[in-house]
Amino acid sequence: MADVSRTSEGLDRLPLAVDLDGTLHRGDLSWWSLRVALWLNPWKAARALRLPRPAAKQALAEQVLRHFDAYDLKWNADFESWLDQQGAMDRRLVLASGSTFEFVRRVGAEFDYFDSVIASDGTTNLTGEAKARRLSTLFPDGFVYAGNSQQDWPVWQAARGAVLVNCSPGLEARARKAFAIEAVFP
Repeated sequence: MADVSRTSEGLDRLPLAVDLDGTLHRGDLSWWSLRVALWLNPWKAARALRLPRPAAKQALAEQVLRHFDAYDLKWNADFESWLDQQGAMDRRLVLASGSTFEFVRRVGAEFDYFDSVIASDGTTNLTGEAKARRLSTLFPDGFVYAGNSQQDWPVWQAARGAVLVNCSPGLEARARKAFAIEAVFP
């Protein structure tokens, strides 16, 4: 369990890792990939779904990537504006997503404030504990994580602070008791 005695003081000086699906982007690229792949070629999509999750995500992404345009995503405008301010203050920002790398790379390229991106590949599903380990390795002196769901709980536990974006009221209440909160975006 997280140390609830932590304060939010100084969190804005730590690197900020930002989740994509449900946080920066209001939707979910895995579901989008599945829908488009099923529309394009249901048999090929069905074969992809028989693979382990990271490989399935990769296979579906390869089928639909030519139809992906980051401009079509539904951005969380208030949060995106805040990120722009954070980037202007030279804060290190990393887009850290469970979506497939090529999607995340393309999204990251749309915003000039992301210093780097990390994402799922054909062997690692970069969510939950896997994302927490990767970010802890990248930022041994600590980081802040912006997320939106229960799946982000292990990452918030590994982080020194949390940014809550589009969280359910119950999750927000639990997170406020457990973590140092830098910002909240409904």
